[in-house]
Amino acid sequence: MNYYESRKYTDDELIIRITDKEEIKNLMARRAFYQANDQRQREIDELWVCTDEYRASASYGRNWGYYVGMDSISNYYVTEHQKKQLAALQAIADGGADVAVTPENLGYGCTSFHETTTPMLYIAGDGKTARGLWYVPGQETIMQPDGSAKCYWTMDNMSADFVKENGAWKLWHLVVCSDFFVEAGTDFQEGTLEPLTGPDPFRD
Repeated sequence: MNYYESRKYTDDELIIRITDKEEIKNLMARRAFYQANDQRQREIDELWVCTDEYRASASYGRNWGYYVGMDSISNYYVTEHQKKQLAALQAIADGGADVAVTPENLGYGCTSFHETTTPMLYIAGDGKTARGLWYVPGQETIMQPDGSAKCYWTMDNMSADFVKENGAWKLWHLVVCSDFFVEAGTDFQEGTLEPLTGPDPFRD
């Protein structure tokens, strides 16, 4: 379906399309809060496609990897993330912090928030799919084993495809490309502003 086709919509059709855009904006705002609260499994369960028709073709791309199929996405985004959190928590405990190495304490001493700004959305002519583009300024604070913390400003761009599944918009394809990150308190000119490559610097 051509996202950019030019035709005149009826008032009723326009109302539906405006509502669709607001629902997609709300979906992505919920994703930002779920991610900030480390509710990744909730994000997968509530915001991503869930029917067999779309699960196999769902995808999530980052600078350091591309994951196809909901099982692969969930393994990367939830399971592997929690393993890295557990290893980091163990290092913090071994460093002398009085913290139990338990699932409840995953993410101890760390915060992150990546807001979604400047939404640019297109609803397909048939109203069944949509695509969007955002810019994503954010921050990451990562506790170190010695009790200190490293804090970063991040700059990402994000694009996504959506499908209306059982009457509700769901994430189908998502790509989050990190432009650059810089440690807080550092002059931007002292670091590289090249796009990120290689392993995820934030255990994402």
